[in-house]
Amino acid sequence: MKNLILKSILILGIMTFLNAGMVGESVKWVGLSPSGYSLQGAAIFIGCLVISLISFITILIFKNSYTRIWRVAVLFEILYLVMLLWSKTNPFTYFTTRKDDDLMDLLLYVNSIGIFLLVCVFDVIYSKIIASKVKK
Repeated sequence: MKNLILKSILILGIMTFLNAGMVGESVKWVGLSPSGYSLQGAAIFIGCLVISLISFITILIFKNSYTRIWRVAVLFEILYLVMLLWSKTNPFTYFTTRKDDDLMDLLLYVNSIGIFLLVCVFDVIYSKIIASKVKK
């Protein structure tokens, strides 16, 4: 139980800070003024903290179902994408209007999926390391 709680807190924290941090990096990469998008990073951070709290409560309730890192990441990712959909950020409007705000909406989704894939790759590597230690 203790190991599950620590792993969950670690994964939820990593995904929260990476999603919030990637907003600022996306603004720099696109070349927009950081002052216009500073509140978006703060809003994503607060939203991710709420999602992490909801995810952690869910993990505590259904602790037998969330024994793997990727399951925790899937739970966070689903809740994060639902939050983005509820906040009316449509990633596909960039392909029709080509505005900076729509590009930022698209990058929110792309960054989130990239972070999710990074956590899944980490889980595969972690599982292989643990499996090799168990065999010895």
